[in-house]
Amino acid sequence: MKITPALAAMTAAAAAMLGGAGAPLAWADDVEVQSLGQPGELVDGAVIQHWTVSDLRPSTDIIPFRPVGTLWEATATDQAIAGWATPIVSNLNARAANGETYRVLFGVATPQGVNPSTLPQGQMTTGKIYFDVTGAS
Repeated sequence: MKITPALAAMTAAAAAMLGGAGAPLAWADDVEVQSLGQPGELVDGAVIQHWTVSDLRPSTDIIPFRPVGTLWEATATDQAIAGWATPIVSNLNARAANGETYRVLFGVATPQGVNPSTLPQGQMTTGKIYFDVTGAS
């Protein structure tokens, strides 16, 4: 399988919970699609965060998940631009050049993954995200 630079990472603003514990859910009507390495902006009121996904490749990592297809990984960085931002890894997807979309394996916690702790303004977290690529890549 080969994923080309045409594959994009997208952040869905739907179901994004930003801010501290107990904050309301923020819902959006659309998604933002970005090419690998380009930051995507997620805005919820006064909270702004930038997600950047890069270095997408087949993975040889051992994770607590048995893929149906081929395990792929990417490096993801979330930066709190304004306000306190909570990284919502479940909002990330990978899109192949043919439009096929693969949801991030957000329920698979790994030590090398993105830390889900709330970030104060100006701070960032970086880690790996994984995808189970079952079709075109």
